[in-house]
Amino acid sequence: MTYSELIVKALNGRSVNSMAKQWGLAQTTLQDHVTGKSIPDFCTARLMALEAGVDTAEVFNILADEVARRKNRSEKISAVIHKLSPSFNTLLRMANACWVRVQRVAQ
Repeated sequence: MTYSELIVKALNGRSVNSMAKQWGLAQTTLQDHVTGKSIPDFCTARLMALEAGVDTAEVFNILADEVARRKNRSEKISAVIHKLSPSFNTLLRMANACWVRVQRVAQ
């Protein structure tokens, strides 16, 4: 089971607003979990497990897998940024030099 499948199973067709009220969460907090902007804390994960009828240990494994997946994605993005940084810095220096020239001509 994936993180998104867990969310769907826990909601069981009910609205985010109604589940947030039932679980004592802010609607925006639960919405962030549903959209993948954030990962639930242990208490919320336990509520999801109970609601979805899934073993708590399995839910924690699902969340750990999701965090690892996101971390790997961010590490890949960081690697790309690291590779592009020297070229980008050169481009910025060139643009700045051109801007200085434009300002001199405009005066």
